[in-house]
Amino acid sequence: MSYSYVERNNESIMGMSAGQARLLSITSRLSDNELRSQTITNSKLRLATESSEASQAYMEALNSTQLMYGIYGDDGSLNYQKLTANTLLTYGDLKNQYSLVNSAGQIMLNGSDIKKYEESNSLDEFLYKYGIAKVDNPKYSESLKDIYGKTTADDGSYLYEQLYDETNELEWDEFCSNILNNDSDGNGIPDTDLNGDGIIDGNDSYINYLTSILDKPAEELTPNDAKIFIQTVSNWKSIVDSSELSGIWENMGGTFGAYLNGMLNLPSAQFPDMEDYRTDTGTKLANDFDIASKPCYQNAIDKDSAGCYIHVLAHLLDLGSDDITGSSWGQPCVGSDWGQEYTTTLGTGTITTSIDNISGSAIQTAGLTESMVAVSEFLCKDADGDGAADVLAPAKGDPIDENSSDVEKLLSNYKLDASGEMVQKTFKEKIIDLYYVVENRNTLGVDYQDLKQYLEDFQSDMIETLNTVSDEYYNAINDWKNTMKRWLQNISALQLNYLDSIDKIPSKEIPDETDAKYQWYVNLYYRMGGGETTDDGVTKNNNNYKELDENLINNAEWLQFAFEHGILTMEQASFSEDGSEKYPEIGTYDWVSIIYTNAADIKSQENETAIALAEVKYKNAMTEIENKDKKYDQDLKKLDTEHNALQTEYESIKNTIDKNVERSFKAFS
Repeated sequence: MSYSYVERNNESIMGMSAGQARLLSITSRLSDNELRSQTITNSKLRLATESSEASQAYMEALNSTQLMYGIYGDDGSLNYQKLTANTLLTYGDLKNQYSLVNSAGQIMLNGSDIKKYEESNSLDEFLYKYGIAKVDNPKYSESLKDIYGKTTADDGSYLYEQLYDETNELEWDEFCSNILNNDSDGNGIPDTDLNGDGIIDGNDSYINYLTSILDKPAEELTPNDAKIFIQTVSNWKSIVDSSELSGIWENMGGTFGAYLNGMLNLPSAQFPDMEDYRTDTGTKLANDFDIASKPCYQNAIDKDSAGCYIHVLAHLLDLGSDDITGSSWGQPCVGSDWGQEYTTTLGTGTITTSIDNISGSAIQTAGLTESMVAVSEFLCKDADGDGAADVLAPAKGDPIDENSSDVEKLLSNYKLDASGEMVQKTFKEKIIDLYYVVENRNTLGVDYQDLKQYLEDFQSDMIETLNTVSDEYYNAINDWKNTMKRWLQNISALQLNYLDSIDKIPSKEIPDETDAKYQWYVNLYYRMGGGETTDDGVTKNNNNYKELDENLINNAEWLQFAFEHGILTMEQASFSEDGSEKYPEIGTYDWVSIIYTNAADIKSQENETAIALAEVKYKNAMTEIENKDKKYDQDLKKLDTEHNALQTEYESIKNTIDKNVERSFKAFS
């Protein structure tokens, strides 16, 4: 069978098309093989980096160290174990004491130590929680001897053993309270109506009664007040004499004996008897005033000589014994500097006393100026220092108000205060106002005959007031009051001293200081803040410590990391002969900062565990790297074989195509 030219030519063209398609496919596969080869080659390069990293980690492990803590056993052997917070802080008989301190200065502790501390009200309680034994406190008995005395009873025992123990301490307090409150039967109700209100109640206690005496104006005290007071003290003595305490404290030299003896030792000062300071005509002051003022008073009343009563009033204004400086014609005279200006209660109008008001008066010529000195000192005295005289004018006479005339206000025994209320004048103010009216009667428009009635009233008010209490009687009462006040203050001081001594009695039992754990936990207590005080009293400081996470207590790696990066530092409890300034009650120890690398009990050694682990990881990593490298080589070899086959096929197809093209050109040429 023969083909035509055209048929042969078409067949040639079709063959060329198939070849070109195959050629393109081979080219694509060659490109893919080259990419895969590149990827595998890159992976092989990365294996080298992994190998280097594995080697580096292994080398670091070989160079790593671990902190170890040395602990002595009972046989004296030294054993090291990993340093953890637990091994460092746990008590040991032969261990040095350290603490872990955070950046805030707080020590890190486990929850058990913190709970024991916060549940303890004292160092002793804290120590007992760690099993430290109790022993007798020698200071306990010595303290009681100081308080109750060293006298022995008939059975040879010390009296303090009878007077003080935990079972009857309350009974003694009640007994002393009963004495102080005048409650001999102990029923809680005073035995006597001391304040005289007709009711026996808590207001009748000794303290309340004596306070009422001291607050009561002297001129209002009566002999009966003193008699009741003295009888109260006698009742105390009767209570004591009839009790089991009779005769005990006479031989006691302690605080308690001094307290009771001082309380029962009634002062010798006696309340003054009014009769000692009276005459047949009244008190000495009233009698002296009546006699001295009578001539001038009679001249003013009977002879209408108003100026004569000026002499009486002048003698009553701040005339002191120091102003009587000599004599003239056998009579007392006044110093040349005597005299003063005074303003009336109206705030306007003044008077001035001078020697002329004294010299030549009937009082002076009779030699009675000196008698008036005591009267003046009494009327013008200012015992409380408030700037106003103490003695008030009698509360009688017509009332006044804002609408009253100036004369009515001046002659009244009352004045108006800043709020317009009517209050009593002092006698000194009354004298000044009356002096002003007498001296200025014409200007004020006061008829002298009307004024005489006020002079008579003033004279009778003076006698009435001076008959109430004399200067000597007043001073005698003050002496008695002051004596009683000193006695009360002495009793109060003794009582406070006694109660303070009772509060300071040391514990009957104390922790055993010979226990090996004693100093360890004393150091810990004060480092945690024990013994620190505030204004409210003894208060433990809870800011000196912080609880350590329980997951970190036994974590050696964490603690080493914390040391190496400055998260935690260390302190050591070291012996200090002078004690500690920061913890003065700690004794002969102190907490001192220390660098962990300088601690004698801590050392660094190779971390064998870390090295072994790193070695295993290194070997595993190298084995894996080698296996990967072999596989990569095999893959590259396959790709190379495939590449060669494809390249050969590519060349063959390309040659065939080239020949077909050449043949086609020849056919058409």
